[in-house]
Amino acid sequence: MKRINPFTLLEKYICEGTLDKKFYSECMKRIKIVEDAVGRIEKITRLEYPDYYVEPALTLSSSEMEFDQYSVLYARTIPVCTRQNQIRIIIQISLPLILYGLKGTIHAVMAHEFTHYLDLIRKIINLDISSDHIPQTGFEMRFADNEKTIDYNLVFKDDRSLKRMLNTKFNHGLIDPRLDKKTKTNWIEKKLPIKHIMIADNYTSLPFQAIVNTPIAEQLKIKLLEWR
Repeated sequence: MKRINPFTLLEKYICEGTLDKKFYSECMKRIKIVEDAVGRIEKITRLEYPDYYVEPALTLSSSEMEFDQYSVLYARTIPVCTRQNQIRIIIQISLPLILYGLKGTIHAVMAHEFTHYLDLIRKIINLDISSDHIPQTGFEMRFADNEKTIDYNLVFKDDRSLKRMLNTKFNHGLIDPRLDKKTKTNWIEKKLPIKHIMIADNYTSLPFQAIVNTPIAEQLKIKLLEWR
C-alpha cells in the first residue's frame, strides 16, 4: 500500500502560483500512463512498486568539468533516511516526462527506475550501499546509470515488449530525442521551474546503522536471489 500522496509537491506549486493550474489538469489526464506502468511491473514481478511522486520542476544535472552542458534527469530513484533510522526508497518522476513522454517511454522509465530500486535493495542486503564511485562528468554519470541496476532481461523476462522498449530507450541513459525536444521547447525555453544540481550531489551516502535497521520483505529477497 502506498504511503505518500504523489501530487503533494505539484499541488504546492499550483497553490503558490509557481505553475498554472492547467499543468495539474494535464498531469491528471496522463497520470494513468504511470499507474498502468506500475501495475504492469507489479503484475509481472509480483512485487510492490516503491512509492513515487511527481516532481514539478525539471531537474538538470551538470558538472564543473563540463561547461554549458547539462543532463536532464526525467526520473530518479532516491534513498532517504527516515526518522526511524531506516532507509526508504522513493521514485521521483518529473512533470515534463508525464506531460511530453510517449506511453512506451514512460513505461520504460518506470521499469528502469524499478531496476535501480532493486539494485539498492540488493546493496542494503549486502551492506554495501555506501561504496559507489561518484561520477565527475555527464558521460560517467550516464555510464554508471546502467551499471546500478538489476538486469532487466531477468526482471522482465516474461514481458518481451517491455524488454524491447528498455533496450531501445536506454543506452547509458535515456535516449528519446522527441522527449528532449518537447521538453526544451515547452519547458526550458519557457523558463518553467528548473532545479540545477551538481552530478556529485545526485549520490547519497547513507548511515550504516540505517542500512542495518532497514527491513526487507522476504518475497523481495527471494526474487533478488532468482535474478542474480
